[in-house]
Amino acid sequence: MIKPIYAMWILFTFLGLQNLAVRAETITVDLSEATVLTLQANPDLAVAMRGREIESGQQLQAASRPNPTLSGQVQDLRSQNRVTTIAISQQLETADKRDKRMVAAGAAFDIAEVDIHIAQAEISAKTYAAFYQVLAAQQAQKLAQELLEIATTTKDTTTKRVLAGKISPVEETKAKVAEASLKIDLANSNQQLAISKQRLASLWAKSEGQTDYVVVGELENLKELPKQSELMAQLADSPRLKKAALAIQEKQAISNIELSKQTPDVTVSLGAQRNEELGGITQAMIGLSIPIPVFDKNQGNLLSAKAREYQSIDEKTALENQLQTELKDAYSRRQLQVEASNMYKQDILQGAQSAYEAARKGFEYGKFSFLEVLDAQRTLFQAKMQFIQTLTMAHLAEADIQRILGRTNLKETP
Repeated sequence: MIKPIYAMWILFTFLGLQNLAVRAETITVDLSEATVLTLQANPDLAVAMRGREIESGQQLQAASRPNPTLSGQVQDLRSQNRVTTIAISQQLETADKRDKRMVAAGAAFDIAEVDIHIAQAEISAKTYAAFYQVLAAQQAQKLAQELLEIATTTKDTTTKRVLAGKISPVEETKAKVAEASLKIDLANSNQQLAISKQRLASLWAKSEGQTDYVVVGELENLKELPKQSELMAQLADSPRLKKAALAIQEKQAISNIELSKQTPDVTVSLGAQRNEELGGITQAMIGLSIPIPVFDKNQGNLLSAKAREYQSIDEKTALENQLQTELKDAYSRRQLQVEASNMYKQDILQGAQSAYEAARKGFEYGKFSFLEVLDAQRTLFQAKMQFIQTLTMAHLAEADIQRILGRTNLKETP
């Protein structure tokens, strides 16, 4: 019979192995899944949505009319001479003030709506850039691992040839140094991969311990973009320029509000007055109150509102020029990196690979020294790493284009 203590130990061991098996499962994430995760949990998007809720409340408040006022007054506390007055007053807005407030609040709400689209585009662009940085780091780590395996094999071959007396022990020392150097490169690649994964995971609000996943995609997948002139034409539909245009409308609506305030509102009142001195007679009261705009004509607020209106127009022009410059720069950078990647793929990588294979085989047959093999290996490694970096820079430039245009798919028409 199994004792309870041993049964408990077996149970905990089984549960621990199950937990390890779950942890051993590798989670794969593609670009679309990473984008969905980010849009669902990113706090920046939540902030933008809260902004829409705020403006929704302001829109509701702008439609409210002034509350009536109930007032009461007693003159002379002696009962035989007392005069009691009760009245209700209502402010009547003139010059369509309420309608103009609603127009301004509607423009502010539309701006909040566009802010959500801006946040979505910013988050999508950040996810796109972070995703391909992780993908590049994975390939760099894999490359470092492969080169280390090659260096280890080369070291073993060198050791055998030294033992056979075919080459000098110095060659074995060089092989060991090369292997140790590539171990350091692999450690650096592992660290860079972990940092990249953590940066991507932080976009979906998980910044700690989120390196136990693998992204899947094609780093060399650089689709042809529309022409620069076509992208420039799409710039007018970008959320940031739409927001700037809505800001002008909002400032114009605020100017109209300030202009309407130069027309004073009218307050009417209706009530009753009971006069005990006249035998308790009750008399109806009707009142009318109109401010006289002698000293305050709201000219200062109107002047400021007009200045803000013109300022928003200038800001839209400046933003348009800025986005055009950024778009041209990002497009040029991407085209340059695409051309460079094509050169690596067609010429440089093939030449470096052929040189390394020739040097390795020549070393095995005693025609080349290990130093020549090491040099060819280093050249091949640098060429592959530069190819990965070139592809990464092309994707980062494309992420900038997406951010500027406020879109996630540059192949589709807006």
